[in-house]
Amino acid sequence: MANGLNPAQQDAVNTLRGPLLVLAGAGSGKTRVVTFRVANLIRHGTKPGRILAVTFTNKAAAEMQERIGGLLGKQSDRPQISTFHSHCVRVLRRHIKRLDTRTIRHL
Repeated sequence: MANGLNPAQQDAVNTLRGPLLVLAGAGSGKTRVVTFRVANLIRHGTKPGRILAVTFTNKAAAEMQERIGGLLGKQSDRPQISTFHSHCVRVLRRHIKRLDTRTIRHL
């Protein structure tokens, strides 16, 4: 086990092409896996600005940001790491003018 990861976790970290969904129970090491994968992608040439990591909690998102910073050191370009909710809000704000308000139903 490299970096304390089991074989399935290491396989996820070493998957360098395409998107990856990590689903597992609480306390199983999801944050650790995603953190190491993001660092591995960057080390293998993926631009940090092209990486999106989403999670359910602010705590997990903050932990990932901190851990990735520790693994990669100071870099001006950072991957986007956020909760599902904050990512969706960011997308809506960025593209709000594209919404056809006639299709939005008021409850």
